[in-house]
Amino acid sequence: MRIRAAKFEELAPKTRLPSPRQLAALQREDEIRKALARLRTDEDILAVELDPAEKIPTMRLAVKRAIAAHRPETHMAIRGRTIYLALAKLPGSRGGRPPKRP
Repeated sequence: MRIRAAKFEELAPKTRLPSPRQLAALQREDEIRKALARLRTDEDILAVELDPAEKIPTMRLAVKRAIAAHRPETHMAIRGRTIYLALAKLPGSRGGRPPKRP
C-alpha cells in the first residue's frame, strides 16, 4: 500500500472529444436548425431529400428533435424519402404545436 498527497485536479472528470457518430448528429442538427430558420411565412415549404445512406427513422427523429427545440410551430410530413417542413399545416402532417399567444 502506498499513501500520497493528492490534488483536487485528479478528481475532476476528464473531458472527452465527441465520437464521429456524435459529431455527425451535431452537424445534422445544425443543418436542420438552419433550414428551419429559413421558414418565414405559411407559404414557405422546405423539402429535405434524404441520401440513400440516410435512414428515414433516424432522420425523422432528428428533425422532430430539432423542431421541438427550435421551432415547435413547424409541421412535418414524410413522402417517400423526402421530409417536408412548413409553418402551415401540411396534408398528412403530424404534430406541430399551435403558436404561443401573448
